[in-house]
Amino acid sequence: MMYRAHLLIALTAASLTACDGMITSSGDDTDLAEASRHCGNGICGRHETPENCPADCAPEPVCGDGACDPGEDCASCADDCGPCDTSSCGDATCDPDESCSSCPADCGTCPTGGCALPGYPDASCTGVPAGTALTAYTGPWNITTPNTVIDGKSIDGTIAVSASGVVIRNSRIVGGVYVDDRGWPGGTPLLVEDTEIDCGGAGGTGVGEAHFTMRRVDVHGCENGFDINQDVLIEDSYIHDLFQDEVAHSDGAQLASGHWTGSAYACCALDVTFRHNTIYGMGVGDVFGTSAIISNRGGDVNILIEDNLLAGGAYTLYCEQGTRGTNYRVLDNHFSTKFKSSVGYYGASTDCSDETQSGNVIHETGQPLTLE
Repeated sequence: MMYRAHLLIALTAASLTACDGMITSSGDDTDLAEASRHCGNGICGRHETPENCPADCAPEPVCGDGACDPGEDCASCADDCGPCDTSSCGDATCDPDESCSSCPADCGTCPTGGCALPGYPDASCTGVPAGTALTAYTGPWNITTPNTVIDGKSIDGTIAVSASGVVIRNSRIVGGVYVDDRGWPGGTPLLVEDTEIDCGGAGGTGVGEAHFTMRRVDVHGCENGFDINQDVLIEDSYIHDLFQDEVAHSDGAQLASGHWTGSAYACCALDVTFRHNTIYGMGVGDVFGTSAIISNRGGDVNILIEDNLLAGGAYTLYCEQGTRGTNYRVLDNHFSTKFKSSVGYYGASTDCSDETQSGNVIHETGQPLTLE
Protein backbone atom coordinates (compact mmCIF):
# COMPACT_ATOMS: atom_id res chain seq x y z
CA MET A 1 0.00 0.00 0.00
CA MET A 2 1.30 3.44 -0.98
CA TYR A 3 1.16 4.93 2.50
CA ARG A 4 3.14 2.41 4.52
CA ALA A 5 6.46 4.19 4.39
CA HIS A 6 5.34 7.71 5.05
CA LEU A 7 2.71 6.75 7.59
CA LEU A 8 5.55 5.50 9.75
CA ILE A 9 7.23 8.83 9.20
CA ALA A 10 4.03 10.69 10.02
CA LEU A 11 3.66 8.87 13.32
CA THR A 12 7.27 9.14 14.43
CA ALA A 13 8.48 12.43 13.00
CA ALA A 14 9.12 14.10 16.33
CA SER A 15 12.13 15.88 14.85
CA LEU A 16 10.00 17.81 12.34
CA THR A 17 8.30 21.06 13.24
CA ALA A 18 5.37 22.82 11.63
CA CYS A 19 5.84 26.39 10.45
CA ASP A 20 3.27 28.41 8.49
CA GLY A 21 1.75 25.35 6.83
CA MET A 22 5.16 23.95 5.84
CA ILE A 23 7.24 21.21 7.46
CA THR A 24 10.85 22.13 8.02
CA SER A 25 13.66 20.02 9.38
CA SER A 26 16.76 22.08 9.96
CA GLY A 27 16.14 25.77 9.45
CA ASP A 28 15.90 28.33 6.70
CA ASP A 29 19.19 27.46 4.98
CA THR A 30 18.08 23.87 4.42
CA ASP A 31 14.69 25.04 3.17
CA LEU A 32 16.19 27.45 0.66
CA ALA A 33 18.68 24.89 -0.58
CA GLU A 34 16.05 22.22 -0.99
CA ALA A 35 13.65 24.66 -2.61
CA SER A 36 16.30 25.72 -5.10
CA ARG A 37 17.08 22.12 -5.88
CA HIS A 38 13.48 21.09 -6.62
CA CYS A 39 11.84 24.33 -7.75
CA GLY A 40 10.31 24.02 -11.19
CA ASN A 41 9.30 20.36 -11.02
CA GLY A 42 5.61 21.21 -10.83
CA ILE A 43 5.18 19.95 -7.25
CA CYS A 44 5.03 22.24 -4.23
CA GLY A 45 7.37 20.27 -1.96
CA ARG A 46 7.64 20.54 1.78
CA HIS A 47 10.59 23.02 1.62
CA GLU A 48 8.94 25.20 -1.02
CA THR A 49 6.65 28.19 -0.44
CA PRO A 50 5.03 30.82 -2.66
CA GLU A 51 7.92 33.11 -1.65
CA ASN A 52 10.89 30.86 -2.48
CA CYS A 53 9.31 28.95 -5.39
CA PRO A 54 6.29 30.67 -6.97
CA ALA A 55 6.65 28.39 -10.03
CA ASP A 56 5.51 25.38 -7.98
CA CYS A 57 3.56 26.98 -5.12
CA ALA A 58 0.77 29.31 -6.12
CA PRO A 59 -0.12 31.97 -3.52
CA GLU A 60 -3.15 31.11 -1.42
CA PRO A 61 -6.25 32.72 -2.97
CA VAL A 62 -7.77 35.64 -1.08
CA CYS A 63 -11.55 35.73 -1.08
CA GLY A 64 -12.80 39.27 -1.60
CA ASP A 65 -9.96 40.58 -3.76
CA GLY A 66 -12.20 40.77 -6.83
CA ALA A 67 -10.44 37.98 -8.74
CA CYS A 68 -11.69 34.39 -9.00
CA ASP A 69 -8.31 32.76 -8.46
CA PRO A 70 -7.40 29.07 -8.87
CA GLY A 71 -8.68 27.29 -5.77
CA GLU A 72 -11.74 29.56 -5.49
CA ASP A 73 -15.15 28.75 -6.85
CA CYS A 74 -18.75 29.85 -6.47
CA ALA A 75 -19.18 27.67 -3.37
CA SER A 76 -16.07 28.85 -1.52
CA CYS A 77 -16.03 32.52 -2.65
CA ALA A 78 -19.16 33.87 -4.28
CA ASP A 79 -17.83 37.43 -3.81
CA ASP A 80 -15.07 36.80 -6.36
CA CYS A 81 -16.54 34.03 -8.52
CA GLY A 82 -20.21 34.92 -8.51
CA PRO A 83 -23.15 32.80 -7.32
CA CYS A 84 -23.27 29.14 -8.24
CA ASP A 85 -25.20 28.28 -11.38
CA THR A 86 -28.15 26.13 -10.38
CA SER A 87 -29.28 25.68 -13.96
CA SER A 88 -27.48 22.32 -14.15
CA CYS A 89 -29.93 20.75 -11.69
CA GLY A 90 -31.78 18.12 -13.66
CA ASP A 91 -28.91 17.03 -15.88
CA ALA A 92 -28.65 13.63 -14.09
CA THR A 93 -25.21 14.48 -12.62
CA CYS A 94 -24.83 15.33 -8.94
CA ASP A 95 -22.25 18.11 -9.19
CA PRO A 96 -19.99 19.06 -6.24
CA ASP A 97 -22.12 22.12 -5.45
CA GLU A 98 -25.37 20.10 -5.51
CA SER A 99 -26.79 17.85 -2.79
CA CYS A 100 -29.91 15.84 -2.06
CA SER A 101 -31.44 18.94 -0.43
CA SER A 102 -30.58 21.45 -3.19
CA CYS A 103 -31.12 19.14 -6.19
CA PRO A 104 -32.87 15.84 -5.44
CA ALA A 105 -33.40 15.29 -9.18
CA ASP A 106 -29.66 14.74 -9.62
CA CYS A 107 -28.55 13.65 -6.15
CA GLY A 108 -31.44 11.51 -4.99
CA THR A 109 -33.85 11.95 -2.11
CA CYS A 110 -32.25 12.76 1.23
CA PRO A 111 -32.34 9.89 3.70
CA THR A 112 -35.16 10.01 6.24
CA GLY A 113 -35.38 8.87 9.82
CA GLY A 114 -32.38 8.54 12.12
CA CYS A 115 -29.75 8.61 9.36
CA ALA A 116 -30.55 12.10 8.05
CA LEU A 117 -28.81 15.05 9.65
CA PRO A 118 -28.53 15.51 12.56
CA GLY A 119 -28.16 11.73 12.38
CA TYR A 120 -25.53 9.81 10.41
CA PRO A 121 -25.56 6.75 8.15
CA ASP A 122 -25.41 3.25 9.57
CA ALA A 123 -26.45 -0.21 8.43
CA SER A 124 -30.14 0.67 8.66
CA CYS A 125 -30.04 3.20 5.81
CA THR A 126 -27.19 1.97 3.61
CA GLY A 127 -26.59 -1.12 1.55
CA VAL A 128 -29.28 -3.24 -0.05
CA PRO A 129 -32.77 -2.08 1.00
CA ALA A 130 -34.64 -4.55 3.17
CA GLY A 131 -36.82 -6.93 1.21
CA THR A 132 -34.84 -6.67 -2.03
CA ALA A 133 -34.60 -10.03 -3.81
CA LEU A 134 -31.16 -10.60 -5.33
CA THR A 135 -30.30 -12.82 -8.27
CA ALA A 136 -26.84 -14.08 -9.22
CA TYR A 137 -24.77 -11.84 -11.48
CA THR A 138 -22.99 -13.71 -14.26
CA GLY A 139 -21.28 -10.88 -16.12
CA PRO A 140 -19.91 -9.06 -17.93
CA TRP A 141 -17.11 -8.32 -15.49
CA ASN A 142 -15.58 -5.56 -17.60
CA ILE A 143 -18.41 -3.20 -18.52
CA THR A 144 -17.77 -1.42 -21.81
CA THR A 145 -21.35 -0.62 -22.87
CA PRO A 146 -22.48 2.91 -21.93
CA ASN A 147 -25.52 3.31 -19.67
CA THR A 148 -25.45 -0.30 -18.46
CA VAL A 149 -27.67 -0.78 -15.37
CA ILE A 150 -27.08 -3.57 -12.84
CA ASP A 151 -29.98 -3.81 -10.40
CA GLY A 152 -30.80 -6.35 -7.70
CA LYS A 153 -27.79 -8.60 -8.16
CA SER A 154 -25.58 -10.73 -5.93
CA ILE A 155 -22.11 -10.14 -7.36
CA ASP A 156 -19.23 -12.43 -6.42
CA GLY A 157 -16.13 -10.70 -7.77
CA THR A 158 -14.80 -7.35 -8.91
CA ILE A 159 -16.49 -5.33 -11.62
CA ALA A 160 -14.34 -3.09 -13.85
CA VAL A 161 -16.09 -0.14 -15.50
CA SER A 162 -14.78 1.57 -18.62
CA ALA A 163 -17.97 3.14 -20.00
CA SER A 164 -20.00 6.26 -19.32
CA GLY A 165 -23.28 6.28 -17.43
CA VAL A 166 -23.04 2.86 -15.75
CA VAL A 167 -25.31 2.34 -12.72
CA ILE A 168 -25.09 -0.35 -10.02
CA ARG A 169 -27.90 -0.29 -7.47
CA ASN A 170 -29.70 -2.47 -4.92
CA SER A 171 -26.93 -5.06 -5.10
CA ARG A 172 -24.43 -6.90 -2.90
CA ILE A 173 -20.84 -7.15 -4.08
CA VAL A 174 -18.36 -9.53 -2.48
CA GLY A 175 -15.29 -8.12 -4.13
CA GLY A 176 -15.01 -4.55 -5.41
CA VAL A 177 -15.60 -2.00 -8.14
CA TYR A 178 -12.84 -0.44 -10.23
CA VAL A 179 -12.81 2.48 -12.69
CA ASP A 180 -9.40 2.89 -14.33
CA ASP A 181 -8.49 6.58 -14.26
CA ARG A 182 -6.23 6.32 -17.30
CA GLY A 183 -8.71 4.24 -19.28
CA TRP A 184 -11.74 6.44 -18.56
CA PRO A 185 -13.52 7.35 -21.83
CA GLY A 186 -15.19 10.46 -20.42
CA GLY A 187 -18.86 11.13 -19.87
CA THR A 188 -21.09 10.47 -16.86
CA PRO A 189 -19.30 8.93 -13.86
CA LEU A 190 -20.24 5.52 -12.49
CA LEU A 191 -23.12 5.64 -9.98
CA VAL A 192 -23.35 3.04 -7.21
CA GLU A 193 -26.26 3.40 -4.79
CA ASP A 194 -28.07 1.33 -2.15
CA THR A 195 -25.38 -1.33 -2.42
CA GLU A 196 -23.19 -3.34 -0.04
CA ILE A 197 -19.50 -3.84 -0.87
CA ASP A 198 -17.74 -6.52 1.16
CA CYS A 199 -14.06 -7.23 0.48
CA GLY A 200 -14.45 -10.47 2.41
CA GLY A 201 -12.17 -9.56 5.28
CA ALA A 202 -9.08 -10.41 3.25
CA GLY A 203 -7.69 -7.00 2.38
CA GLY A 204 -8.00 -5.21 -0.93
CA THR A 205 -9.81 -2.02 -1.90
CA GLY A 206 -13.57 -1.68 -2.08
CA VAL A 207 -13.80 1.01 -4.76
CA GLY A 208 -11.19 2.77 -6.93
CA GLU A 209 -9.96 4.87 -8.51
CA ALA A 210 -11.75 7.75 -10.26
CA HIS A 211 -14.95 9.08 -11.86
CA PHE A 212 -17.57 7.61 -9.54
CA THR A 213 -20.42 8.60 -7.23
CA MET A 214 -21.29 6.47 -4.20
CA ARG A 215 -24.60 6.99 -2.45
CA ARG A 216 -26.01 5.01 0.52
CA VAL A 217 -23.27 2.40 0.16
CA ASP A 218 -22.18 0.08 3.00
CA VAL A 219 -18.46 -0.75 2.65
CA HIS A 220 -16.69 -3.15 5.01
CA GLY A 221 -14.12 -5.94 5.20
CA CYS A 222 -11.62 -3.97 3.06
CA GLU A 223 -8.12 -2.77 3.87
CA ASN A 224 -9.06 0.44 2.04
CA GLY A 225 -12.68 1.35 1.58
CA PHE A 226 -11.80 3.78 -1.22
CA ASP A 227 -8.67 4.61 -3.22
CA ILE A 228 -9.26 7.92 -4.99
CA ASN A 229 -7.56 9.82 -7.82
CA GLN A 230 -10.17 12.32 -9.03
CA ASP A 231 -13.79 13.20 -9.80
CA VAL A 232 -15.39 11.40 -6.86
CA LEU A 233 -18.45 12.03 -4.70
CA ILE A 234 -19.17 9.83 -1.67
CA GLU A 235 -22.27 10.67 0.34
CA ASP A 236 -24.76 9.17 2.80
CA SER A 237 -22.56 6.06 3.09
CA TYR A 238 -21.18 3.86 5.88
CA ILE A 239 -17.54 2.71 5.86
CA HIS A 240 -16.58 0.51 8.80
CA ASP A 241 -15.08 -2.77 10.09
CA LEU A 242 -12.02 -2.60 7.86
CA PHE A 243 -9.56 -5.43 7.31
CA GLN A 244 -6.62 -5.07 9.70
CA ASP A 245 -3.74 -7.39 10.57
CA GLU A 246 -0.13 -6.99 11.66
CA VAL A 247 1.00 -5.60 8.27
CA ALA A 248 -2.13 -3.87 6.92
CA HIS A 249 -2.55 -0.08 7.08
CA SER A 250 -6.27 0.28 6.71
CA ASP A 251 -8.00 3.51 5.67
CA GLY A 252 -11.66 4.28 5.23
CA ALA A 253 -10.63 6.35 2.23
CA GLN A 254 -7.21 7.28 0.87
CA LEU A 255 -6.42 10.02 -1.62
CA ALA A 256 -3.85 8.98 -4.20
CA SER A 257 -0.62 10.73 -5.18
CA GLY A 258 -1.76 11.60 -8.71
CA HIS A 259 -4.51 11.74 -11.33
CA TRP A 260 -4.62 11.23 -15.09
CA THR A 261 -4.87 14.41 -17.16
CA GLY A 262 -5.54 12.70 -20.48
CA SER A 263 -1.89 12.56 -21.46
CA ALA A 264 0.07 12.03 -18.24
CA TYR A 265 -0.22 11.62 -14.49
CA ALA A 266 -0.16 14.89 -12.56
CA CYS A 267 0.32 15.44 -8.87
CA CYS A 268 -2.27 14.73 -6.32
CA ALA A 269 -5.96 13.98 -5.97
CA LEU A 270 -8.48 16.31 -7.61
CA ASP A 271 -12.17 17.16 -7.13
CA VAL A 272 -13.21 14.86 -4.27
CA THR A 273 -16.21 15.33 -1.96
CA PHE A 274 -17.09 13.38 1.19
CA ARG A 275 -20.54 14.50 2.35
CA HIS A 276 -22.60 13.09 5.21
CA ASN A 277 -20.92 9.73 5.69
CA THR A 278 -20.01 7.65 8.71
CA ILE A 279 -16.38 6.58 8.35
CA TYR A 280 -14.63 4.58 11.04
CA GLY A 281 -10.91 3.86 10.67
CA MET A 282 -11.27 0.67 12.66
CA GLY A 283 -10.82 -3.03 12.04
CA VAL A 284 -13.15 -5.79 13.17
CA GLY A 285 -13.06 -6.10 16.95
CA ASP A 286 -12.31 -2.39 17.40
CA VAL A 287 -8.69 -2.70 16.27
CA PHE A 288 -7.30 0.69 15.30
CA GLY A 289 -6.44 1.11 11.64
CA THR A 290 -4.54 4.01 10.07
CA SER A 291 -7.29 6.54 9.34
CA ALA A 292 -10.85 7.31 8.44
CA ILE A 293 -9.59 9.62 5.65
CA ILE A 294 -5.97 10.17 4.61
CA SER A 295 -4.46 12.57 2.08
CA ASN A 296 -1.21 12.01 0.25
CA ARG A 297 1.77 14.34 0.08
CA GLY A 298 1.92 17.06 -2.50
CA GLY A 299 -1.15 19.30 -2.44
CA ASP A 300 -4.58 17.88 -3.29
CA VAL A 301 -7.00 20.22 -5.09
CA ASN A 302 -10.72 20.88 -4.48
CA ILE A 303 -11.28 18.54 -1.54
CA LEU A 304 -14.46 18.90 0.54
CA ILE A 305 -14.98 16.90 3.75
CA GLU A 306 -18.36 18.01 5.08
CA ASP A 307 -21.01 16.83 7.55
CA ASN A 308 -19.36 13.46 8.22
CA LEU A 309 -19.15 11.37 11.40
CA LEU A 310 -15.52 10.28 11.77
CA ALA A 311 -13.62 8.19 14.32
CA GLY A 312 -10.76 5.74 14.77
CA GLY A 313 -7.43 5.34 13.05
CA ALA A 314 -4.03 6.38 14.33
CA TYR A 315 -5.20 9.89 13.51
CA THR A 316 -8.76 9.98 12.30
CA LEU A 317 -8.08 12.56 9.59
CA TYR A 318 -4.75 13.13 7.84
CA CYS A 319 -4.89 16.36 5.87
CA GLU A 320 -2.20 17.45 3.40
CA GLN A 321 1.11 16.09 4.65
CA GLY A 322 3.98 18.54 4.38
CA THR A 323 2.13 21.22 2.44
CA ARG A 324 -1.23 22.89 2.10
CA GLY A 325 -4.01 21.74 -0.18
CA THR A 326 -5.74 24.02 -2.67
CA ASN A 327 -9.36 24.65 -1.76
CA TYR A 328 -9.10 21.89 0.86
CA ARG A 329 -12.07 22.31 3.21
CA VAL A 330 -13.03 20.43 6.40
CA LEU A 331 -16.44 21.70 7.45
CA ASP A 332 -19.12 20.82 10.01
CA ASN A 333 -17.88 17.30 10.77
CA HIS A 334 -18.49 15.36 13.97
CA PHE A 335 -15.47 13.57 15.44
CA SER A 336 -16.54 10.74 17.74
CA THR A 337 -14.97 9.38 20.93
CA LYS A 338 -16.75 6.07 20.30
CA PHE A 339 -13.48 4.11 20.24
CA LYS A 340 -11.13 6.34 22.27
CA SER A 341 -11.41 9.59 24.17
CA SER A 342 -8.83 11.12 21.80
CA VAL A 343 -11.03 10.21 18.76
CA GLY A 344 -8.13 8.50 16.94
CA TYR A 345 -5.48 6.52 18.78
CA TYR A 346 -3.16 9.55 18.81
CA GLY A 347 -5.70 12.24 18.06
CA ALA A 348 -8.48 13.52 15.84
CA SER A 349 -6.27 14.96 13.10
CA THR A 350 -2.81 15.81 11.87
CA ASP A 351 -1.52 18.29 9.28
CA CYS A 352 -4.91 20.02 9.23
CA SER A 353 -4.16 23.32 10.96
CA ASP A 354 -3.40 25.13 7.71
CA GLU A 355 -6.48 23.91 5.82
CA THR A 356 -9.83 25.71 5.69
CA GLN A 357 -11.88 24.46 8.63
CA SER A 358 -15.00 25.46 10.53
CA GLY A 359 -17.89 23.95 12.45
CA ASN A 360 -16.11 20.74 13.47
CA VAL A 361 -17.09 19.37 16.89
CA ILE A 362 -16.78 16.42 19.23
CA HIS A 363 -19.83 14.33 18.43
CA GLU A 364 -20.74 13.29 21.95
CA THR A 365 -20.51 16.74 23.55
CA GLY A 366 -20.82 19.30 20.76
CA GLN A 367 -17.56 20.87 21.94
CA PRO A 368 -15.90 22.85 19.12
CA LEU A 369 -12.81 21.15 17.75
CA THR A 370 -9.84 22.94 16.20
CA LEU A 371 -8.09 20.50 13.90
CA GLU A 372 -4.33 20.27 14.28
